[in-house]
Amino acid sequence: MSNSAQELRKLDEGLWTLDTTFTRLGCKGSLRMTVLETSGGLVLHSPVALGKDVRNALRSLGEIAVLFAPNLFHHMYLHAAQDHFPNARVLVPKGLERKIGKIANSEIVTDKTVVADGEIEHATLSGHDLNETVLFHRRSGTLVTADLLYNYQPEHNFTEKLFFRAIGCYGVPGVAFYHRYAIRDKSGIAPFQEAVGSWPVKRIVMCHGRIIEAPEAAGIFTSAWQRFA
Repeated sequence: MSNSAQELRKLDEGLWTLDTTFTRLGCKGSLRMTVLETSGGLVLHSPVALGKDVRNALRSLGEIAVLFAPNLFHHMYLHAAQDHFPNARVLVPKGLERKIGKIANSEIVTDKTVVADGEIEHATLSGHDLNETVLFHRRSGTLVTADLLYNYQPEHNFTEKLFFRAIGCYGVPGVAFYHRYAIRDKSGIAPFQEAVGSWPVKRIVMCHGRIIEAPEAAGIFTSAWQRFA
């Protein structure tokens, strides 16, 4: 998607998304950034390539307070986002600097990290090679994840549908089978499920796939991970 075609979409009070694409090995994939409003400013979950118009649109919504890299793979546009918003906090997973080099003024996300006090909760799936942290935005009742749940549907492009159909992860929300090989310690799954299940989730926004709007959204997420526990 070209920068000129970018457009923020408001889903709820204090919640916007920006859908775009990326290309890898000649194949186009869908990609989504989520914008969460807090009293301290905006949190950009998994920043994407941002054109001038959308950067101005973001600034019109408020100060960019946090750039959030959710796991060890969603970092492609992090440095560019830092250049655009140099005053934002940069929250990253443990091990990201080892993978991509120095990230100026970054903070490693831990259980004690405060993303937005009383407004955003977080939980990290420990013992998994992604080292992903999910966010729960209380104001909108939204769980935000990068790669821990997919929901590919007919509106997605042919390559994505073909791939996720082939691995049995198409048509319904699910976790791809290859996550099993990224789990180093299963003991982290149960407390992670418990944390997510304790939140009053009414919506799941992921970086890839159709957004889930359902009162049982937390159960959809935790059930999808049950077979790996």
